[in-house]
Amino acid sequence: MIRQAIRPDAAEAVPLIWQAIGDLAFVLTGSPDVQETTSILSDFFQQENNRLSYQNALVMEEEGRLVGLVLLYDGAKARELDVPLERAAAVRSGDINYRIPTEAEVSEFYLDTLSVVPHCQGRGYGRILIEAGCDWARRLQHSRIALLVEVDNPAAKRLYDRLGFRADYIRPLAGHQYFHMVLGL
Repeated sequence: MIRQAIRPDAAEAVPLIWQAIGDLAFVLTGSPDVQETTSILSDFFQQENNRLSYQNALVMEEEGRLVGLVLLYDGAKARELDVPLERAAAVRSGDINYRIPTEAEVSEFYLDTLSVVPHCQGRGYGRILIEAGCDWARRLQHSRIALLVEVDNPAAKRLYDRLGFRADYIRPLAGHQYFHMVLGL
């Protein structure tokens, strides 16, 4: 079952977010500490109007447990959604000019994070979550959906290729190289 996330999903959603974004979690939070970063991710997931908010998440349940998550948002709102995270990270890091690199383009609905628990991978759940995200984007009248996938992750790129996404350029971000991939809706 796929549904809109709710605040109490944070305990199961945050490990899925961590699994998908890895070290980028430290960039989003401004903290180098795993425990503190986990707490910050959980807090922001439970709040509204930020990139990590439950408002931007669809979750997949199986037998009452979350087994997958997709975070998506309007690229035109990306900067606005990053501001609360940047403000908190600026305080935490002591850098008043702290900035989170904007991943989304203004013209796209952006698939920020896709994650499936390890014991459920290979069952097509990622594809189902992506399709649910595309449906959401269509309902909001977006004409394209996009994402970034690490150049060093050929398995993920193959999944997106099979679903019709096409790489249009390579984007450096937080010390890594990413394919920017787009699908017309």
